[in-house]
Amino acid sequence: MFFSSSSSFFFSGFRCCSLQRLGTRLSSRGVTTSAEKDILHGITGSANPGEVLALMGPSGSGKTTLLSLLGGRTHGGILQGSVTYNNEPYTKTLKSRIGFVTQDDVLFAHLTVRETLTYAALLRLPKTKTKQQKEQRAMDVIYELGLERCQDTMVGGSYVRGVSGGERKRVCIGNEIIINPSLLFLDEPTSGLDSTTALRIVQVLHDIAETGKTVITTIHQPSSRLFHKFDKLVLLGKGSLLYFGKASEAMTYFSSIGCSPLIAMNPAEFLLDLANGNINDVSVPSELEDRVQIEKSGGGDTRNEKPTPKDVHEYLVEAYETRVADKEKKKLLMPIPISEDLKAMVTLPKRDWGASWWQQYSILFWRGLKERRHDYLSWMRVTQVLATAIILGLLWWHSDSTTPKGLQDQAGLLFFVSVFWVSFRFLQQSYISSRASDAQQGTGG
Repeated sequence: MFFSSSSSFFFSGFRCCSLQRLGTRLSSRGVTTSAEKDILHGITGSANPGEVLALMGPSGSGKTTLLSLLGGRTHGGILQGSVTYNNEPYTKTLKSRIGFVTQDDVLFAHLTVRETLTYAALLRLPKTKTKQQKEQRAMDVIYELGLERCQDTMVGGSYVRGVSGGERKRVCIGNEIIINPSLLFLDEPTSGLDSTTALRIVQVLHDIAETGKTVITTIHQPSSRLFHKFDKLVLLGKGSLLYFGKASEAMTYFSSIGCSPLIAMNPAEFLLDLANGNINDVSVPSELEDRVQIEKSGGGDTRNEKPTPKDVHEYLVEAYETRVADKEKKKLLMPIPISEDLKAMVTLPKRDWGASWWQQYSILFWRGLKERRHDYLSWMRVTQVLATAIILGLLWWHSDSTTPKGLQDQAGLLFFVSVFWVSFRFLQQSYISSRASDAQQGTGG
């Protein structure tokens, strides 16, 4: 696939990033057996500056694997094909020009939104920028993502009340766009969000793309409004490419090969049904029906035979390969004019590092201190430590160390102290993890 992005705020950008005939195979080895599985099969496509490209498909179709390949985050497996940026292969220097938002929200629960983005700016922005410039960049991102109302609210987590799910996802996006990347990858950014919040997230991605960047995101089952927000669509099924092109033309393409909904349906729902091989409420192409009848003609009456999901998948893959794939490949193989300056940004041997080692140590120390202050200074922890100290002090007080029995008592006390402080942390965590459940049951009487 070809993916490209224009210049960014801090770095020169990408003109073209390409992926051609990409396939990947993963190996799994057990004690007595080993197995290999093909994850992707010959994926080819492109994305340009200012576009939002959606990778869509059912669970297990290879969306996240493809996204990881494009973002240079694959580990292990056998990769076939090529992924290039500005007609150049991926290098480690590109890391500072690529943003990758994972599906899970990896944030510190006790830091505020502003603190989270400020620390990200201090760590990741080039050391040529002053501290004031980095802090201002964090504030710019806060206003860009519409987080100014909750900038002083803690992010929150499983046991800490904080911002909403949509705001938390925007903070994750802010952590990546803080460096103004040329390419932004997101793994299911709308998972677990209601349709209105999900629409706002996608609108944020559109605003980012309009600044000349390329945004590529996986999406599971978007609403109809969300689907029409995407510029391009990649539809995957069992690791194979079923469609690549403009999202607005997807329904027209599948209608042209005989697959169209018999009832009013959300386009995304219709496409996912096809990718799963589910043809309920979908017109069956006569070509596919004839093929099924020929293949099963030896079994007697075939009038009521329906195509299996495997038959549907093979038909869709073949239809794309024969009707669309060759045309798209010819477009992608046409040389794209790229200046030497843009090529140099990909092959640049030196990376513009952010903070120095000492600055990183200092920033991480203060960030960790702020994150843990709520645990260390909580009333429960202080009370437990003081109570334990008083009890142990009373037990030690006036103990006789001149007799064997007194020495034995002191040794037992020291053993108890050692065991207590080792197990104290685990017991406290066990209580915290069950606190939410206990509170819910308590409110129910």
